[in-house]
Amino acid sequence: MHLVFPGVTEARLFPYLSLPMLVAYLRRHGVTAAQSDLNIALTHRLLEPVALKERLRLGGLDEFDETLLSFAEQRHDLLHRAVVRKETTTLPWDVGFRLVNNVLDIMLRGSALTRTVTSLPEVFPLAERDPAPDDLAARRYDDLTLAALADRPARVLGLSVAYFSQLAPAFRVARLAKQRDPGTVVVLGGQQLMMRGAELAARPETFRHVDALVTTQGEAVLRRLAEAVEAGRPLDAVPGLVTAQGGGTAAPEHHLADNPPPDFEGLPFSSYLSPEPQLPLISCVGCYWGRCTFCSYGNRSRGRYQQLTQEQLADHVEHSLRRTGARFVAFVDENCNLRLVLGAAELVRARGHTFTWSTRNRLEPLLADRAFVQRMHDAGCRLMSVGYETNSQRLLDLVDKGVRADLYERIVELLDEVGIVLRLSVMGGLPGETAEEARASREFLVRNSARLGIDAAQMMIAEPTSLLASEPRHRVGLTLSDGDTLQSNSGFSYLAGRHGRAIAYEGTSREERADWLRETVRVVLPGKNDEKHPRWKKAGGARPMDELVLHPWIVPLEGRLIDLRWRMRYGIGPGHVTLRSSGAVHRLTARTDQGRRLLGLLKEADVGDHN
Repeated sequence: MHLVFPGVTEARLFPYLSLPMLVAYLRRHGVTAAQSDLNIALTHRLLEPVALKERLRLGGLDEFDETLLSFAEQRHDLLHRAVVRKETTTLPWDVGFRLVNNVLDIMLRGSALTRTVTSLPEVFPLAERDPAPDDLAARRYDDLTLAALADRPARVLGLSVAYFSQLAPAFRVARLAKQRDPGTVVVLGGQQLMMRGAELAARPETFRHVDALVTTQGEAVLRRLAEAVEAGRPLDAVPGLVTAQGGGTAAPEHHLADNPPPDFEGLPFSSYLSPEPQLPLISCVGCYWGRCTFCSYGNRSRGRYQQLTQEQLADHVEHSLRRTGARFVAFVDENCNLRLVLGAAELVRARGHTFTWSTRNRLEPLLADRAFVQRMHDAGCRLMSVGYETNSQRLLDLVDKGVRADLYERIVELLDEVGIVLRLSVMGGLPGETAEEARASREFLVRNSARLGIDAAQMMIAEPTSLLASEPRHRVGLTLSDGDTLQSNSGFSYLAGRHGRAIAYEGTSREERADWLRETVRVVLPGKNDEKHPRWKKAGGARPMDELVLHPWIVPLEGRLIDLRWRMRYGIGPGHVTLRSSGAVHRLTARTDQGRRLLGLLKEADVGDHN
């Protein structure tokens, strides 16, 4: 069996965990299993000099894009060493990471792989088309797909589709697999199939190149599938599989505790785009709260929530640290049980392992306890990712979030004081939210901006399996459409992010509510983000300078400087400043007092340094 994580998503920091978990389980039960991550493979391929040169030859680029691709092609070794190999170079990792993402955006722009759609029927034609001559990304994706299929031949190909943006690329892989070997059994599973399995199963196009869908946890189903293929039994006899003929018997019972630690063999574990190798692990399936009306993940498993014991989780952490050499663990549960994770971390450290870790969770009342938060830090917690919808208790109760807004301020202060970085994903468009409530929520973020970071901003989406989509009583002040048209986070999230039924609000429109969110993004200047845009820097008395050595990512062009990180231009004052270059090093020297003041301002904007 060959399991594949298709493109195209932003999941480039560490391996998406579905494949390593499934592979570990299958191997334990005697199934020969391989895994491939086409998303990270395409990332690496598009950063190669030959691909960059080809894109430059195709043309149609503006000044920033052409300058950046030329830089990436000429300084490929520097970028690769800083971001992929994680070496200390003249290019800090955070700058290199942004440059790489900027390059990837250019390389993927206009590709069939990244074309956004507004309905499920639009997905299928994108998978059927051969790449256009100028679709460099799709051509390389197809090449990588065929190479992976040839290198790891298998009778069963499983595609794990976690994000909506992966649907068309996944069906594309299925088409190529069937063209290469019509006898290959192709199966789709993953989060999107858990959400959209019924919709996809109702469309004949789904089964053009796909034999079956898995719409539940995949471990036991794939094991039964492997046994059936080996024995020559029909697919519709496999429990848990959905075929073109419909669903058969229910999926076999499976508990997370039956899983061994994930197996990352076959994936480029150390070459994902994080500042250091990160080990993703989960402690649970589903969400122990499972009542947030907008959530499409936790609610799906209400009544079927599963978690490991502290000892089991500690064993997984210890085993995986030894196998991978990682020193940072990302607990990627939808909502971490903090007591469970903390207890496991303390057990692992008591066994002699030093590591740091991050969580994903709500702003639990438990976090208002200084002693508990200090224990988390002492046990290695350094980062906490949290969803922030509002600080209005009325709205929090309306969406059944199960947290207390009156504790938010204290929690934010405590996390900052002990040294746990708080990073928020901010959501707008709550049911019944007023302009005054949106303003108060924004003011809370402004007031606490120095103590937090912001990773993302997105509007609420009525995804399948959420209570909002399935139970009308939760639609306070809004209605949902029943047609094929899907609403997304276009303009906020990568490749439009989440997709769901279109929401129409009473009173203030969705677009006006989106403007409230845009205003939040504009005015909140988060102090805990890894890097700070020049607009976040407070104007201070810039000291005049005589000389400034430009950073490697600042490119001089005809009397101005191009900042490749932030896509900004700076004038360099002809007559007041002299530019001298020696190889890749560019030095500005002031000739007048105005030139010295200019160099001071450029230094403050992080264009360069004094040496």
